[in-house]
Amino acid sequence: MLVAAHKHAPMPVDAMYLPVQVGRVLAEADLGYQSDAEGQNISELNRAYCELTALYWAWKNLDADAVGLSHYRRYFSGTAAGPRGSRVMSSDEAADALKRADLVLAKPRNYVLETIESHYRHGHYGEDLDVLRETISRLSPRYSDAFEHVMKGRQLSLYNMFLTSRQNFEDIASWLFAVLEDASKSIDNESRSDYQQRTFGYLGERLLNVWARAHQDSLRIHYARVVNTEGEPKVQKAFSLLKRKVSGRAQ
Repeated sequence: MLVAAHKHAPMPVDAMYLPVQVGRVLAEADLGYQSDAEGQNISELNRAYCELTALYWAWKNLDADAVGLSHYRRYFSGTAAGPRGSRVMSSDEAADALKRADLVLAKPRNYVLETIESHYRHGHYGEDLDVLRETISRLSPRYSDAFEHVMKGRQLSLYNMFLTSRQNFEDIASWLFAVLEDASKSIDNESRSDYQQRTFGYLGERLLNVWARAHQDSLRIHYARVVNTEGEPKVQKAFSLLKRKVSGRAQ
């Protein structure tokens, strides 16, 4: 289980967790974690791809029968000792989960006021979705129906978090990074603010849901609760959502 981190943070004691310093090639400090800049990598794209640079590193360099992604402050809930007194998924629980399911995703967030597409358009650059829609239609049209279903829906598994077998991981990564690489050719990401430059991390969240939707008939999918060791600012997020709807996307 990868733990994407860009700064020092308390880590779970379970040996399943592998802290990965994301954007290592861009950082001055070496955190002492596994670097996402070793081997074949896209570490230099971390500002745009966020935690996905850890995922790419694992895809190209990590030998493991099962792979998952979590964050230095977000984990699937369980019974193992986690940071700041939290309880996170243990290696035994992960193994048991993969006996009962083919893919573990974060419990979906419900967007009561908006669809997934309108929420993205209010918070980010809506034309990104137009590019993504065209890219999927051209590169992998069999995913188009799943894309439209996710965009019109009101639930989304967030954070690019998952746990699955190596075979499924290979399928997810090869499709996701091919779509993002192609879409990036039509998106002027450099002209955006630091916050908005996280484009491909945000789009990756949507694409993971699209992949799961497209394969739902052949996969057993389990949705697990996510624990945030620093707490979720729910009131602040709700206020930001309403503000974006009134004044336009965040900067």
